[in-house]
Amino acid sequence: MWRSLTRLGAALVVGLSGCGPDHGMSLGRVSGTVTSRGKPVQFGTVMFMPDAAKGTDGPPAMATLRPNGEFSLSTDSADDGALVGFHKVGIVGLDPTPIRGEVETKDEASPTDPMKAKRKAVRTSVGRKGDGDTFTDRAGQVFRYVIPKEIGNAETSGIQVEVARGSNRFHFEVQEDGKVQVK
Repeated sequence: MWRSLTRLGAALVVGLSGCGPDHGMSLGRVSGTVTSRGKPVQFGTVMFMPDAAKGTDGPPAMATLRPNGEFSLSTDSADDGALVGFHKVGIVGLDPTPIRGEVETKDEASPTDPMKAKRKAVRTSVGRKGDGDTFTDRAGQVFRYVIPKEIGNAETSGIQVEVARGSNRFHFEVQEDGKVQVK
């Protein structure tokens, strides 16, 4: 009976060892800043996507930009960093203030006029004339991009970095021409 309990205990220890902070991933802490035209990008996200073509395979790391343009990446738990290795980077930068006049009012919602609802949906998805590219969040709020939306896709942004063991700090400066300089 003791042997059975010992085996059961050993099995539980092995089974539970994949849970919690000892997840088996080699992570490097990653923090940094995002600026555009010398000013912090105050609202948005940063994503590090492991570059399997360069031997880095695993889950992506993400962070929300703080009002001072700073970020700290998370993969498995808050601020734990990103996988050690090569990554493609995507950066979404938005104006922190939603575009006004795009939220549906009760007067606009008319079950007798479905075309009104469709026209409203089109206005929301592309923004008002002159607003340029916009992003609609899950709550239906519409935000204006403050940096080119093309750099928001890690696969096509052209931004690449290498994360090392220990602490890593990156500064992403979005240039006038839409290219990103990494420091």
